[in-house]
Amino acid sequence: MDILILRLDDSAEYLSLFGGSSGGYMSGLIESATAILCSSEKRLEINAHNVANISTPGFKRQISFAHLINSSTGSDHYDPSISVVRNFDQGSIKPTNNPFDLAISGPGLFQIRAPQGMIYSRQGQFRLSADGTLVTPQGYVLQQAGGGDLVVDHPDASVLDDGTVLDQGAPVGRLAVYAPADPSQLVAVGESFFASPEGAMHEVSGAVFRQGAVENSNVSLGDEMVAVTAAVRQSETGARLVQIYDDLIGRAITNFGQGGR
Repeated sequence: MDILILRLDDSAEYLSLFGGSSGGYMSGLIESATAILCSSEKRLEINAHNVANISTPGFKRQISFAHLINSSTGSDHYDPSISVVRNFDQGSIKPTNNPFDLAISGPGLFQIRAPQGMIYSRQGQFRLSADGTLVTPQGYVLQQAGGGDLVVDHPDASVLDDGTVLDQGAPVGRLAVYAPADPSQLVAVGESFFASPEGAMHEVSGAVFRQGAVENSNVSLGDEMVAVTAAVRQSETGARLVQIYDDLIGRAITNFGQGGR
């Protein structure tokens, strides 16, 4: 970020703070301060949301980052506005006492049928419903490879590492995982579910299924504390810019009132 040092020698210079070329600098100063403060507030909101979901199975951490843009002069400038993306790194896998809980080790998301259509998730908490389908705590239905509800008739059904589902030793279906070519196409639906444009998801290989386990969120409290510290420092920078602006305006008014003396 460019740093501007103003030397104000007479009342005319102070008046120019409100218009003319110097006015642009003053306007830019307060605009930058405002953008920085808004950005730091957004970053803190994201950090708080991540920490609130540190125990949510399958939750994927949100990451904020600022932009480095190229101006018309060809020089790089810091743009304090931020973008937010999801970090789909693998979370740790935790064993549970539920044989219908499933964890994915590797890439991809479960395909799940919800009232609003197909959604996708790493959240692997399932239970056997009365009609033999595997459903999430919200009642959404797990889908098998190629589409269609996965149905088992007995509570001792098992899932092999490759996703093959056995009911009393006989194969009754296969699980698959899906991903879009561009992760930015995923739109959050709740805390651990995502929607995607029609046709954007495709089956991916390389995943291993773990029965009787769930994937923890990939939020690290240490990482969030570091991010909070950075956001607070950014906020302090914005506050300092506001103070500089206020001081300069005060000096301009005082000197103008004194007739430039």
